[in-house]
Amino acid sequence: MEPPEDSDGRSFVEVLNEKYSPENFPLRRGPGMGVVVVPTVGPQGSPMKDRLNMPTMLVLNSCGIIRAGDQAEIAAFCNHVIELDLSHNLLQDWRQISKIVSNIPNLEFLNLSSNPLAGSRLEPPCAGGFSRVRRLVLNNTRVSWDTVLLLTREITE
Repeated sequence: MEPPEDSDGRSFVEVLNEKYSPENFPLRRGPGMGVVVVPTVGPQGSPMKDRLNMPTMLVLNSCGIIRAGDQAEIAAFCNHVIELDLSHNLLQDWRQISKIVSNIPNLEFLNLSSNPLAGSRLEPPCAGGFSRVRRLVLNNTRVSWDTVLLLTREITE
């Protein structure tokens, strides 16, 4: 059983909703201009809007992200995402990062630079979610060499 999520930090889902909501990111039309994703089912009172305009490259750097949030919402809204920049956040738990990565099936590029990952241990089951990632940036994270080796075994390309 997992401990309750920390209420002090922001979740990936909260930041995603805030940054890409229709009020903050106007709906654009035309090929390559974004994707409108409509959730099929959501709890009443869910913080997610009826639709989000999501590009294939998400830049969520310096947003105070500390945890993943609802994995079903990540999967629903990030299915088409190819690149994700989570640099300069507060991510310090590989399980939370794995929840994000494993729910983005087309993710090829992930930037985790300047997240405080020095004391976090990456378990092999969590590392499996990184198998589709082709490029991973870990600058200024101070991850251990054991973690780097485990990730290179999963990220074969």
